[in-house]
Amino acid sequence: MTTPPPTGTGSAPSPAHAPPKEAGALSFFAMQNVRHAIPVAAVRTVVQGVVAPELARAVATHPNAAIATQAALTAWSAGRRILSQRHSEANPTKANAGFTGDITREGNSLSRRAWQAVQTVGIAGGDLAALGLTVASRFQPELVPVAQAAAALQLVSHLQAQVREGLRPLINTVHVGNEHGAPKPADGRNLRSQDVGWSMRGTFGAATAGIDLLAQMAMQHTLGGAPAWQASRGLAVGAGAIAGAANMLTSSVEDHLVETAQAQRMQAADPSHVRHLHWESKNPFKREELERQFERVDARVFNTLVPGMIALGLTQAMRPAMVDAGWHPDRRQSAEAGLHAAVVGLMGGALLALTVAAYQMNDTVRKDNNKKPATPKPPADPGHMV
Repeated sequence: MTTPPPTGTGSAPSPAHAPPKEAGALSFFAMQNVRHAIPVAAVRTVVQGVVAPELARAVATHPNAAIATQAALTAWSAGRRILSQRHSEANPTKANAGFTGDITREGNSLSRRAWQAVQTVGIAGGDLAALGLTVASRFQPELVPVAQAAAALQLVSHLQAQVREGLRPLINTVHVGNEHGAPKPADGRNLRSQDVGWSMRGTFGAATAGIDLLAQMAMQHTLGGAPAWQASRGLAVGAGAIAGAANMLTSSVEDHLVETAQAQRMQAADPSHVRHLHWESKNPFKREELERQFERVDARVFNTLVPGMIALGLTQAMRPAMVDAGWHPDRRQSAEAGLHAAVVGLMGGALLALTVAAYQMNDTVRKDNNKKPATPKPPADPGHMV
């Protein structure tokens, strides 16, 4: 007969399983920036300040090498998109549930596939436009400056997203939810489109535009109005560091808004699901972490490449008129910075719900893949047993 535990002791939850302590807004945002310091700020500094200017210089000095590099990027991008689509189509019900944030819609693939098609067209269009400009610049030298800008943007978009998601598991400083027995919503921490309201999208768009405007003007001041590939390498790295800091802040604003919304939705199931500080480091080479390289990378590439190419096209269209009107270079550069910030902010805010949906799709599928048990071995044939 089992002796019952003594009453009056052991009834309180142990400190290890106590509900997490909610973090204040400032401390939570600060630790989100710590989380993004290496995979976002440091990576962007190197990619935009060191690697991208070299490719841009090669467009003018070694066009064949630049074309080969951009063709390889384009092929890599297309291959990743195919693998991403296979990743979600191998488990469409989970992909649908993650994308919509609603398990009752796991049988409807239309919205998910429509957005994936838009991403495919947008990324392929940006890649082919950048590659085409470099090819055309060999025969039309006046296209070299815009081809250099497009090549740098293409490289930054792909390399930043790929390395960022590769390093992302190494450091985590915040978390949402109580993982110790508290009831959770059926959809976990996934958000529906209505959870990402227009006020949230407007806040993110305005913050993105403001951060981008300040960063663009600071980079122009650092580089003396010249592109990074025409400046000294030291100045180019400095401009890259500014871009990295801006990227870190923008990412932290996005995560802050999203994770706050996640906490609010989860608290409908249990009030202990709060945003809190949480240190964690994972092996980035495990299968479930390597699967980040699918839909999450595609979303990040799209969100950098497509707005950047649109802003570049608008800038090139406006520049002759500003020059003909006799605008001072400082005024022209400020106008171009404002245009870039407006495009990035508008698109970032408008696409926030779809960006969140793409992240959730990836995370839901890879978590489900990680939960699947190994295929059991068939039982031994009794006729061969001794």
